[in-house]
Amino acid sequence: MNPKEIISNAHQALDIEINELQKLRDRLNDSFIKSVLTINESKGKLIVVGIGKSAHVGNKIVATLNSTGTPSQFLHAAEAIHGDLGVIQKKDIVLCISYSGNSPEIVNLLPFLKDYSSVLIGMTGNPESKLGKASDIILNTHVDKEACPNKLAPTSSTTVQMALGDALAICLMELNGFKDIDFAKFHPGGSIGKNLTAKVEQFVSQNKPEVSPESSIRDVIISVSGSKHGITVVIENETIVGVITDGD
Repeated sequence: MNPKEIISNAHQALDIEINELQKLRDRLNDSFIKSVLTINESKGKLIVVGIGKSAHVGNKIVATLNSTGTPSQFLHAAEAIHGDLGVIQKKDIVLCISYSGNSPEIVNLLPFLKDYSSVLIGMTGNPESKLGKASDIILNTHVDKEACPNKLAPTSSTTVQMALGDALAICLMELNGFKDIDFAKFHPGGSIGKNLTAKVEQFVSQNKPEVSPESSIRDVIISVSGSKHGITVVIENETIVGVITDGD
């Protein structure tokens, strides 16, 4: 495969996924609105359930929701029937993700999800599946074509699931009036947290280079050149009255 063919294949994959996202956009309806409002009005948390690739998508959706003000928790379908169902409380809402809607682990779990939660939202590409029929609200993630050339690996379908999860999170953010200051509270680490919460005093050195208005030019040059920042501060009566830089 030559370089042009590689780029061509990449374009084709992206075009297929973009097309499926456009279909998802056009398909949004009252079910999406109801999902957003139901989650927003809930007195409990949102439990996201999935298995296989949908589990990876579910984990990412939970991470996004938690960081944007919607308390959420991921529950792996295979682990749920071995004790982890205890995480679900009656006031919680369950968002169950399964493209086929008929995965054995999901099907076996459905009676318990219905019984233990207040509302079951099914995110599935098959509304007529067992998950679809058991759900109180259906979020349709059907795709006509996977980007995988063999039409087997979940590609377009997982992209659509992920995007729909992002759309839910954004709408919930808007409803809750979630602002950047709130975002900063949940992101104290990394560049995001630093940009939103850092204060100037954290970066000011207590051993800053300084001179006074009476300092000689020689003293100023020594102060500037001795600083790795190429700058010195002019201090008078414990107040900064100016700065002198090396011009770089």
